[in-house]
Amino acid sequence: MDQRSSNSTPSHREQWLALLERQGVGRPKVLHVVDVPGGLVQATLGEPPGRISLDGAPASVLMFNMSPVQGLRQTRQGRSFVSDMLHGEMTLMPHGVPSQWWWNSTCDRLDVIVSPDVFGDGSSLNVVDRYVFRDSEMEAICRHLYQKLSLNGRPQRLYVESQLMRLAVLLFDHYSTASQAARIPPPGSLTRNQARRVLDYIESNLSHELTLRELAGITDLSLHHFARLFKRTIGVAPYRYVLERRVERAKVMLCTADASLADISLSVGFDSQSHFTSVFGRMVGATPTEFQGSSRKRRR
Repeated sequence: MDQRSSNSTPSHREQWLALLERQGVGRPKVLHVVDVPGGLVQATLGEPPGRISLDGAPASVLMFNMSPVQGLRQTRQGRSFVSDMLHGEMTLMPHGVPSQWWWNSTCDRLDVIVSPDVFGDGSSLNVVDRYVFRDSEMEAICRHLYQKLSLNGRPQRLYVESQLMRLAVLLFDHYSTASQAARIPPPGSLTRNQARRVLDYIESNLSHELTLRELAGITDLSLHHFARLFKRTIGVAPYRYVLERRVERAKVMLCTADASLADISLSVGFDSQSHFTSVFGRMVGATPTEFQGSSRKRRR
């Protein structure tokens, strides 16, 4: 798994970009990969829509969706699954299984690749095939990993290795052939249709002022009921989710658009540049100017 052992071997990042090019998918705006003993973690921002076919990987693959709503079709082992994959949902694929993927909109995601011998004790991690599911513990880990990688792409390797090991333990305990745990969805959630409608609405209206009453109305739920079910379904409160989406869109604009900070702040729904700068710094760990400068340096 550790591809640094030979200078002549292309890195995982280079192999992935080459695969996208061969299969006619454009390059993502941002792609950060950190490999550690036992696996690797890959954060993708702004991968264009397309389709790819993959040979069976030598390791298990956990894909965590960071896009608002991702229209996705997965095919493997003679079965197909078509779904609007929601923000925070994930899919899990065993090692050695060829697969085909189609997605119809720009994709932001975290891929976690875990080797069968990740524990280093002679045991083997063999995960079960799961198409779309949620897990609050793994979601929290994946969110933190994605934020660390999407900020600068260079978090401490010890941090990444420790988080990958946490995920490996959860996979072994709950989603492996050795596990006896039955995963039952928590009671009381937004329906998939409700969640898709409200996430689509948020994404289409980030530049406007949004209210909880407005969002609850889309789902035909009371304010309190909507707020509780939204957090249970998506993993964060509505206000936090809207802030995250505004900051993520601002990050893309800072990397790609020739616009002033004032224009960017207004276009993603903040009422002032100072409010935008404050929220961005708190959530990203760098000011918009610092983030923009580091992004430009990486592109050189």
